[in-house]
Amino acid sequence: MSTEIEFHKVYTRNSKSPWDDLARVVMAWQPETKQGIYMHVGVDGINGFAISREFQSKLPASIRGQYVCSVYADIIFHIFQKDIEEYCQSQIEQRIFKNTFIVGQDVFFSEIAKIQWQMSYDKFLEQNSQPQ
Repeated sequence: MSTEIEFHKVYTRNSKSPWDDLARVVMAWQPETKQGIYMHVGVDGINGFAISREFQSKLPASIRGQYVCSVYADIIFHIFQKDIEEYCQSQIEQRIFKNTFIVGQDVFFSEIAKIQWQMSYDKFLEQNSQPQ
C-alpha cells in the first residue's frame, strides 16, 4: 500500500466525479486507509470536493455525500480545518502549496480565514434550520 499521493494531479483520463474536472488537489489524506478530501478543479476553478466515506459523517445531513459542490467550500474548510491544515503543513512543501493556491499556508490557514469559514458555516446552519 502506497504511503504517498500526489498533491496536485492533472488528469490524463476522465474523472469519476460528476464534474468536468481537469485536476484534483488532495486537501487531506490518510495513507493507512486511503481516505481523504479532494478538491476537484475545472476550467472555471473549483468544481467541488470528493469526500471519502470516513469523513462524510462529519458533514451536515443536507450536504452529506461523496461529492459536495464548490458553493460549500467554506463549510468544507471549516468542518475539516484541522485535518486539512495538519495534512498540508506536515506533508506539503510551502512552495508547492503556494504554487497551487497563490498564497502560503500561513495566509490560507490564518485566523481571518478560519473566522470566515466559521461565519459561513454558522450562516449555513442558520439557513438550514429554518422551516421551509
